[in-house]
Amino acid sequence: MILGCSFIFADAQAAVRFEATLGAEARKLWSDEGSKIRCRLNYDIPGYGYVSFTALAGREIKTSMGVHPKLGITANSLMRFIASRPEWQSGGRERQLGKIKLYSGYDAYAGPTLSFKVMNALNQGKQIFMPYTDKTVASGQNIVPVLSPLGFKEHYEKFISCQQQLLRVSFNDVQLLPLVFAFQSDKLTSKSERSLKEQLEYLQQDKSINHIVIRTFSYDMNSKDDCISMAKKRADAVKKYYVDAGFKDDDIELKQFNALTVQSFVEGQEADKDPTARNGLVQLNRDESDPRSLRDLDLPDVGAED
Repeated sequence: MILGCSFIFADAQAAVRFEATLGAEARKLWSDEGSKIRCRLNYDIPGYGYVSFTALAGREIKTSMGVHPKLGITANSLMRFIASRPEWQSGGRERQLGKIKLYSGYDAYAGPTLSFKVMNALNQGKQIFMPYTDKTVASGQNIVPVLSPLGFKEHYEKFISCQQQLLRVSFNDVQLLPLVFAFQSDKLTSKSERSLKEQLEYLQQDKSINHIVIRTFSYDMNSKDDCISMAKKRADAVKKYYVDAGFKDDDIELKQFNALTVQSFVEGQEADKDPTARNGLVQLNRDESDPRSLRDLDLPDVGAED
């Protein structure tokens, strides 16, 4: 941590700067990690906390940036993101990339627009200053975490490469999976089988999934008993996919052909060939308190405006 005056900011307040000293160790502060559902680029800010850039799988890849101070955010404020030539280079002007509002008790998050601006500036060799005020932590002074470009490129390239391997489905995309079976059969249609396999591929990656509910129906047989029997066969057939994928019986709940459905069936009626008469639904539940659970909500593009 370096204490000193902040010459690049318009105000004359003293600043508490958190930044790495020059040297080989500074390059080790950047790190990356990834899977098929999440890619992450991290930077440890000495004495302060860390910043993480995250890309999540989905129909559209969601990218965000989080700022996580060890002491937390204890007052409402405004954080600015300013790109500048590093101090070991001469010349150049500072440029404000964007700003976000800070709220007491919450870490700071920025959306894809500002995230990409910050990463692009770092990739060009710029350092990033992120000044804000918090009277509880540093009364009368700006708090200035600093991102260094040293060691960034190598991990940024891995971060980009990881994004290219992300699945094109998120938890929200596969949480509720409608299925259709072949007429008077426990075999899935080819389209439903593809969708189920896509969901299973996601499940292999998201370890916070802790419960699966399978609902199956049958209106396409010629008697009530046959409908009940077929609904059970369909539930068992779908369950096998999840058991083969490594889930335990206790993790899987079957709900086939409830009492209301049975009562609505008229014995001897003509078999219904409509797809809705032979459908199913798989619902995934996950432990939101699990640290592996992803923040994949559709959040606004915070910080997009300059």
